[in-house]
Amino acid sequence: MNFITGATGFLGAHIMLELLDGNKPVRAFYRTSEGQAWVKSLFSFYGKASAYDRIEWHRGDVLDVDSLLDAMQGVTAVYHCAAIVSYHQSDRNGMYKINVEGTANVLNVALELSVKRFVHVSSIAALRRKNAAEPIDERGEWADDPVNTHYGITKHLAEMEVHRAIVEGLDAVVLNPGLIVGPGDFTRSSSSLFSKLNEGFSFYPPGGTGVVGVQDVAHAAVILRERGVCGERYIAVAENMSMKDLFSSISLALDKPAPYREAKQWMLEAARIWEWMKQLFFGNKALVTRESVKNASVRFYYSSDKIVNDLGMQFSSVEQSIRDGAAFFKSGRAKIQ
Repeated sequence: MNFITGATGFLGAHIMLELLDGNKPVRAFYRTSEGQAWVKSLFSFYGKASAYDRIEWHRGDVLDVDSLLDAMQGVTAVYHCAAIVSYHQSDRNGMYKINVEGTANVLNVALELSVKRFVHVSSIAALRRKNAAEPIDERGEWADDPVNTHYGITKHLAEMEVHRAIVEGLDAVVLNPGLIVGPGDFTRSSSSLFSKLNEGFSFYPPGGTGVVGVQDVAHAAVILRERGVCGERYIAVAENMSMKDLFSSISLALDKPAPYREAKQWMLEAARIWEWMKQLFFGNKALVTRESVKNASVRFYYSSDKIVNDLGMQFSSVEQSIRDGAAFFKSGRAKIQ
């Protein structure tokens, strides 16, 4: 039995689809029925509506150990995807609780129930990023740096919990995907880029990052469950893209004009202050924050050589994943939440 936390999220839903396509049993951990409805809509988009009926659903919360103990009975493998991705200060306390304490809870229950294999979904944000000019791989040790975001810090701390559990006897492996694109919930995490760029942007930030399609990340997670080495981490990045190219690809896939002007640092700061004022007076969550400005202003390069050379992972085109995401956005199925 394969147990997925964060099953109603962007990646968790695609991991379930990958497993069900391989006729593997799936037990999904979820918090709200609205999330279930979104997963059903996503499966329908892929023409896999019948696969949804094979999911075994368990309601609970990673902060509720009793609900985890109940849901994880008889589980063989865990895919831990539950996390908050945010650059907003208002989300920070909850992000530390879910991403760090929640991960520790899932690991502890896995140890107690003698789960055979644990795949922890982390992020490239948890990797050392001190030298932006050199490709980043799995070997770098974490280092404090002003460029680190609180999201990255929580994912680093969660990885430390994974290594603690490995010392205590758990067979676990870590997956570090880049910025994930594809059909998703366009109100959350990286998928929100589609809804923002659909409004029309003239400017793009000067940075860049590693990007990967969501179906590739789901496939990589299954590969790691089957063949990844205990205690190792594996980066999943298909392409290193500038923010200009990423924004342009998404905009054009949405039939919107591509951004054509680079946002200077003072422009990003002005946009951040303007968004903060709108949030203060109107309650709308800011689209631009201090951390998002910091994260999008530096270009980083990542290497996926390890997962390619050691495990034979093959990545598909990011452009195709973006087109799939745009098609889902334009289909109207994504508006269920």
